[in-house]
Amino acid sequence: MPRKGNASEGVLLRITVSRQSAELLNQIAARGIYGRNDSEVASRFIDKALQDFVEVPRISLSPVQSQKRASQ
Repeated sequence: MPRKGNASEGVLLRITVSRQSAELLNQIAARGIYGRNDSEVASRFIDKALQDFVEVPRISLSPVQSQKRASQ
């Protein structure tokens, strides 16, 4: 039975990776650990890295409030 597709809507991105990274993605996909092909594996790695980046948080994605000096 075929696997169900991803329920969330995706956006197609075209990226360039090094040959070494492409080979690693292919090797991981061959084991079926994170996806059926290199694109699925890359997508899962990107999603996980972004999730970790925002959760830690390393940066604030909220608008920065300027602090006014108390004069007086």
